[in-house]
Amino acid sequence: MAVPLVIFVVCLAVGVVAGSRWLPELAAGPVGGLAFFVVCGLLGGALGLVGMHIYSIVETLDRFGSRGLTGFGKGEIVATGLRSMLFEAGSLLGLAAVVYLLAPRGRDAGELASGPAASDQLSR
Repeated sequence: MAVPLVIFVVCLAVGVVAGSRWLPELAAGPVGGLAFFVVCGLLGGALGLVGMHIYSIVETLDRFGSRGLTGFGKGEIVATGLRSMLFEAGSLLGLAAVVYLLAPRGRDAGELASGPAASDQLSR
């Protein structure tokens, strides 16, 4: 029982760290900060679900593979596991994408240099 829990926690942590490292900046403030944490949490949860489904597929193949399943039976187990994995993780990834796209954007360095404050300084 400890192995699935460890797999989920490790995958969740990897997803959160990857999301926080590679997502473009969101706006500073309470809305941008909350959206950032929600998106990172949803990405981590999706990766955790993927890890759990892979573990489940491998365990099911190990349990029923020793009973002489044919190639079709093993393929059915893998296909069913992949279908459910993609549906569940895809739903979380879609929700993360919606939250990210609706969140306010952070200002880029190029926008900071060419923003209204820069034009005021140039006119002086």
